[in-house]
Amino acid sequence: MERQPLIMMRRIVFICLLLPVSLSAAATDPATLEAQDISAERMKRVDDLAERYVEEGRVAGIVTLVTRHGVLVQSSARGTLGLDNDQPVQIDTLFRIYSMTKAITAVAALVLYEEGHFHLDDPVEKFLPLFRNIRVQKNGELRPPKTKMTMHQLFTHMSGLGYQYDYAQEPGWVDPATSPDLDIFIEQLVQLPLQNDPGEVWRYSYASDVLGAVVQRISGMPLAEFLETRLFKPLGMHDTAFALPPEKRHRLASNHFWNMDNGAMQLVPDEEKSGPYRVAPYDAGGHGLISTAGDYLRFLEMLRRGGELDGQRILGAKTVRFMTRNHLPKSITDANIGPDHDPMLGLGGGHGLGIGVYIDPVRRGVLSSAGEVDWGGVAGTIYWWDPVEDVIVLAMTQLMNSPWRLRDDMAVGVYQALTASNEK
Repeated sequence: MERQPLIMMRRIVFICLLLPVSLSAAATDPATLEAQDISAERMKRVDDLAERYVEEGRVAGIVTLVTRHGVLVQSSARGTLGLDNDQPVQIDTLFRIYSMTKAITAVAALVLYEEGHFHLDDPVEKFLPLFRNIRVQKNGELRPPKTKMTMHQLFTHMSGLGYQYDYAQEPGWVDPATSPDLDIFIEQLVQLPLQNDPGEVWRYSYASDVLGAVVQRISGMPLAEFLETRLFKPLGMHDTAFALPPEKRHRLASNHFWNMDNGAMQLVPDEEKSGPYRVAPYDAGGHGLISTAGDYLRFLEMLRRGGELDGQRILGAKTVRFMTRNHLPKSITDANIGPDHDPMLGLGGGHGLGIGVYIDPVRRGVLSSAGEVDWGGVAGTIYWWDPVEDVIVLAMTQLMNSPWRLRDDMAVGVYQALTASNEK
């Protein structure tokens, strides 16, 4: 048998193994796609899009998956693992998903919320006492925050925390991202002043990492163990973890960075270390997970089904609905328009509990639906679940500082293939 047929056969096998048991391998015959109100001819444009991204040197490799009504209607794996690795990308290729970790951490916290361990208006210091001493820096002066930081504000990134700190060079400052474990991360983070009073603004931040620390503190288990026990194992997400064992390292795509000066990709070298490979030294609930497209699809399918997958209930259906509604105040979403909009939140964007929520597709200016939930990772991984059209879309690549509009290109490619819309 030639190499290409072997590769294609392997892809089909992995699709069957990694996706929910009720999801068949990607539908290819027009009649099957037509039953999902999809044009087979038009859906091929998503394949063409992925191929074009590779051929034009925009990415080294890319995996795409699309479902409608729980049926896998598109899947592709194009390109290679990296500029330094000419092995072909497979459906089971591993990716650093970075901020796609956030929604998983939020679900873990909501598992504990449903068990009655906290209320959303509980102060964070109730579970992490070091937050009692945190201060706000305003106009060069430190003062106590006007209100205590709450659990709800961790979920919604309205905690006053940040990622970038202007006072990073002050004596005694330590970058919490270098912390060897989650407890030390918290010790170092609370030494940094808040950038705003809690509840004042939406600011992308370490909030999800703090939320992971709360999960660890309440459960009495390391965050990695809690996720494995309560989410990954029940959902069959066998390739998702903070630490990648050496025997799986050959499946990890290389990371890349787009060099704006020469208009090309360059390799982001990984530090060679023995033992498991990690994105972050601690279990970073905001950016530390490694996963596959198939694993993450199982996570999203659980949300689509109202918190349950293959007989394993993770959350109640009402909790999922609550999580995926916009929780930001109108004053923030109304201000998020025009050239002054927050690029992380996105035009027409709101935010739920650990997940983005589009509330105004027209303002966004790209085919989408009100109530669509989504997010992505800094290395180019993207996902969204559209409850209106009952569509899930995933695209996985590894390119930081990307100038390309992959999220929007995928939206046009998927939605133009729908022959019937559920939008009222």
